[in-house]
Amino acid sequence: MIDRSADPIAPPEDEPFDHHAPDFAARWPEIYRDMREGGCPVVHSPRHGGFHAVAAYEDIRRVLQEPQHFASGRELEFDGVVVGGATVPVTASRLGMMEMDPPQSLVYRRLIAPHFSARTVREYQPRLDTIVDWVLDRVITSGRMDVVADLGAMLPPLVIVDLLGLPMDRWEHYAHALHQGASHQKGSARAIIAVMREMRELVGAWRAADSGPPGVCTALLDAEVDGAPINDDLVAELVFMLLTGGVDTTTAQISNTVVHLDADPQLRQRLIDDPEVIGTVIDELLRLHTPGTGAARTVVAPAEVAGASLVPGDRVFLGIGSGNRDEGVFPDADRVDPNRPNSHQHLSFGYGIHRCVGAYLAKAELVTVTRALLERMPDLAVDRAALEHRPTIPLVNGWTRVPVTFTPGPRRVAGLDDALPVPRSA
Repeated sequence: MIDRSADPIAPPEDEPFDHHAPDFAARWPEIYRDMREGGCPVVHSPRHGGFHAVAAYEDIRRVLQEPQHFASGRELEFDGVVVGGATVPVTASRLGMMEMDPPQSLVYRRLIAPHFSARTVREYQPRLDTIVDWVLDRVITSGRMDVVADLGAMLPPLVIVDLLGLPMDRWEHYAHALHQGASHQKGSARAIIAVMREMRELVGAWRAADSGPPGVCTALLDAEVDGAPINDDLVAELVFMLLTGGVDTTTAQISNTVVHLDADPQLRQRLIDDPEVIGTVIDELLRLHTPGTGAARTVVAPAEVAGASLVPGDRVFLGIGSGNRDEGVFPDADRVDPNRPNSHQHLSFGYGIHRCVGAYLAKAELVTVTRALLERMPDLAVDRAALEHRPTIPLVNGWTRVPVTFTPGPRRVAGLDDALPVPRSA
C-alpha cells in the first residue's frame, strides 16, 4: 500500500467522481490532476444525491469566500427538496457554526475565535510540550510504536479535551467515537450520538452549578445572543464541533508527516539541522498531503464556476486536496519545497469566513510533535512493508497503521508514569 498514488491504472472513463470510493483513496492526486489538466475543473457526479466537484485552486477559493452564492447551512429548501451541509453526503447532525451562514455563523465565531487565537496557542505551548512528551514517554523506552495508535490517535484528542476543559479521563471514549465517525465505521452514528448526549449532560451540569471549565466553554455559557443566553443544546453542539474538529484531521496529518519524512531523508536531516524550518515544512506537508478530503456548499443564487452553470439547490464539493496541488499556484506542486514563498496559502484550513477556527492550534501540534520526534527519535524508521492506508477517505486522508522503530531513549516527564497528564489549573 506504499505510494498508491503512483498506480498507473486509470479508472474507467465512465466511472463518476466519488470521494468515498476506494479508487479515490488510492489515486486522488491523479484523479484531481486529470480534472485540472483535462479541461474538466468542474465535473458532475450522480453519487450521493448528485453534486458538482470543483478542482482548481482559484475556483475553490472563490466558492469559499462567496456565502451569498454558496451556503454552508443545512436544511435549505428548493422546490420542496431539502439539501445542504458542509459535507457530501450530509452528516447525521449539524456541525455547529461550520454549517451555519452569516450573520449567525459570525456571531458564534466571534465568541469562540479568541480562545484559539495565535496568542492563546502561544500561552498554551508549555502545556502542549508536556502532553507531547507524555505521549512519547509511553513508548520511548521500547524502541517501537505505531505512529497512528500510539501517537496520532492519542495526542490530538488529549490536547483538545484538555484545552476545552472536558473530563480528561474521558478522552479515550471521545477519541474512539470520533475516529469511528471519520472512517464511517459501522455503529459510528450511535457512538457520535452518545458523545453528543454526554456533551449535553456536561453543559447542563455546568449550567446548574454556575461553573464551567475555564476558557471557551464558560465563554459560551456566559454569552448572550440577541439579548438571551445561548441555549444548552446549542452550547453542547458548539463544544462538540470543537471537539470533533480538533481530532481526526490532525491525527491523520501526524501519520502523513512521519511517512513523508521517512521517505525523504534529506528533508528530515534539514529539519534536524535547522528546526526553524519545521513550520514552513509543516505547511508544505499540509498542502501536499491534505488531511481533510474536502468541503461542500449549496448553491443559493445562480452562479458560474469554470464555465459550469450552477442553479439554486445544486450541491458543490470542493476538492481541497486538488487546489493544494494546483500547479498554477504552487509550481512543482508534487514536491515539498522548504523555501516555497506561498506555502501558507494552502487550503487545508479552508478559506474565508469558515476558515478553521483551530488552525493555530493544529499547526502548533504538528510543529511540536515533529520537533519532538526529530529530537527524541532522530533515527526513527518506518516499516514500509507494513504500512496501511485508509481504504476510503470520505472525510479524512491518512494512514491506519504506521509501525516504526527507533533507538530507545529516556522519559522526560517525571512523576507522571502511566497516569494521565494532570488537568490544567484555572
